[in-house]
Amino acid sequence: MKSYDAIEDRDESMTTQNRRPPVKAVLFDLDGTLIRAQMNEFVVRYVDSLANRCKDWVKPKKFAPTMGRIIHELIHVTGDGIATNEQRFFSRMKAEVAIEEEPLRGALDDFIKDGLAGLQGLVRPIPLAVSIVDELKGMGVPLVLATNPVFPKVMVEARMAWGELQTGSFVHISSIENSYFCKPQAGYFTAVAEMLGLEPQECLMVGNDINHDLAAVAVGMRAFLVDTWVVDRGEQEWPYDERGDHSALLRYLRQQLS
Repeated sequence: MKSYDAIEDRDESMTTQNRRPPVKAVLFDLDGTLIRAQMNEFVVRYVDSLANRCKDWVKPKKFAPTMGRIIHELIHVTGDGIATNEQRFFSRMKAEVAIEEEPLRGALDDFIKDGLAGLQGLVRPIPLAVSIVDELKGMGVPLVLATNPVFPKVMVEARMAWGELQTGSFVHISSIENSYFCKPQAGYFTAVAEMLGLEPQECLMVGNDINHDLAAVAVGMRAFLVDTWVVDRGEQEWPYDERGDHSALLRYLRQQLS
């Protein structure tokens, strides 16, 4: 027999759910959520390519692990809200391996021109995810492409194109240039809500990373865990409102947005 305390806890939880405002915007993670992407290999090939293009300034064996460590810092060291992630990246690379911003930007531009297309084979579309985005856009729901902003915008948009996603479907696309924080930092989620002109409680975060994406609940957002390709980094775990595959996500979104 259930105790009265358990029943009261359940009733209180249901009452709290009923008091929540309706969802007015949806944030979508990209990799593993809206597209299939072999991101471990993607990142390695990207960093190694930049390392080889910067070998006149820094030995590749030093460049690659340093860049990897700095990307990790962007994610795990909270920004100050003043310097963009891009500015933080260039500053840290200069401090760590004494490479100036100009040659590093040049190497990045060269990679985008003649190396980025070579990574297309690591990305595949998810047809149902494309349909979900199209349906929500048709409903007039503001959508945010809430990928972790450690890549330049052109690299984010390239993965979107390979995944058959239209940039015009989103009112905002996170990138290293336009962001001051990363997931799972609270500042990332609150900044997106402020940009939308909404309270965090009016936003839904959809992602497959139980540590980074679901951290949105810390600021009051709702969260849906897409569990087809779950990422667990062994870091702090967060609760979620619902979980399931893309079919379950579509049903949930229709329920929340109807």
